Amino acid sequence: MRDFIKTGFTMTTKKKFISLSLLVILGLNIFAKEKKSYVEAVSSINWITRVFTTKISLDTEKAQIVMPSGKKTASAQIKAKMPPLIQPALLSLYEDNQKKLSDTVIADQLSLDQVYHFIMGGYKTPDVFTKDLKNLNTTNTLNLKDLSNQLIRHNYAFTPEEPIEYVASRPYSGIIIDARGAYPVHGEYVKSEINPCLFPQIWDDQMNRIFEKNLVNPDVDKKEGLVGYHYSDDISNYEDRVGSDPLYIRATEVYGRNRTDPIIKHKDALKILTIPENVKLMQEGKLVILLDKENIVYDISVPEKDLSYYVKYNAVKQYFYENKVPGVTISDSIDGILFSVDLKFYPDSAELLPSEKTRIQAIAENLANLLMDDGYTILIEGHTADVGKPVGQLNLSIERTRTVMNALIDLGLDEKLFTYKGYGGTLPIASNETEEGRAQNRRVDITARPRATYIQRDWK
Repeated sequence: MRDFIKTGFTMTTKKKFISLSLLVILGLNIFAKEKKSYVEAVSSINWITRVFTTKISLDTEKAQIVMPSGKKTASAQIKAKMPPLIQPALLSLYEDNQKKLSDTVIADQLSLDQVYHFIMGGYKTPDVFTKDLKNLNTTNTLNLKDLSNQLIRHNYAFTPEEPIEYVASRPYSGIIIDARGAYPVHGEYVKSEINPCLFPQIWDDQMNRIFEKNLVNPDVDKKEGLVGYHYSDDISNYEDRVGSDPLYIRATEVYGRNRTDPIIKHKDALKILTIPENVKLMQEGKLVILLDKENIVYDISVPEKDLSYYVKYNAVKQYFYENKVPGVTISDSIDGILFSVDLKFYPDSAELLPSEKTRIQAIAENLANLLMDDGYTILIEGHTADVGKPVGQLNLSIERTRTVMNALIDLGLDEKLFTYKGYGGTLPIASNETEEGRAQNRRVDITARPRATYIQRDWK
């Protein structure tokens, strides 16, 4: 089958598909190899200040720009390449517990034009040449609040419902949630550190949501951000936000596909919700979440997608198109090549139907082709329909991912390349009110991810 992938379609069709892939996908310039030959960019983020910084360097010799007469040409090249250099890293940031900024673009809730103007409107340092005139360097600095403000839709702060239960409490000057370290992931059998995002939510251990962006005064959110992030025990670093007498709470779990939301004890949640003054603290954004420093200030790594990546992507897409393999959708996600499959299992079982053997074989052969150069790892994510049994749905989705993973391993793929996750019915793509919608929600997503940017965990 691997030989068929290489030779089983005409050059005309192949050229057509490759041409389509050369279009900008989410604004990404796929000629990464060419860019890397003379323009490099390194992006970083500081969630304390909400500043996103990209350092860009152009090699004038590799760009074949004669100096010093070519200074304007070099500067113009920097300006032209800035958006595609910055955009992949920017769109990889977490918006909330389920979405990256790229997902919001795909959903048309944020346009690429808005992203472009946001990037070009950032503070750009003057272009500076090295003494030997070999490199032109510049830095682009973006304030994430200017971007998140475009995603705030509410006009006033909502007030949470008054709880039925009460605990002894008192008014505080602010709220600190210590979420440093690793925590059990709600609904999964793993631990994870908590990641910062634009719009975090806070839950209690009964999975009541006690804090989200609509509870915050939009003017406060736009000015200061939904919450403050920091890593230090020294309250003087954020006393202007939480005051001198804050309520100190320790996280107990982490929630969300993106591991962004701290979970706190129900009793601690009541300390906030039973006192009107403390509820007002949330509405005024007087809340700081403490995370490990390396999760707050860091360089951003995104999947490397060069021309060879897109050639492989189109070879995979071409194969499933030519062979009319049903129920398999191939797409270019920000994380890699995504196989979305509506695999059929026995009812309420993790056992695949015998009829799925052909599709599993087709997926395995294409994954094997991608893995030939040792450049990819594999993430399997399982989803079920939501029929009101969250624990059972979660366990079933995990077991089904294991079944698919083991089937692919049995067909020759290296078990060390796999990571798996199960989400139950928490991430539907269609309504669960109809059988058609529930069928769409019963799916397995398999992503072939560029190896350089991902670290696998032991799944055993």
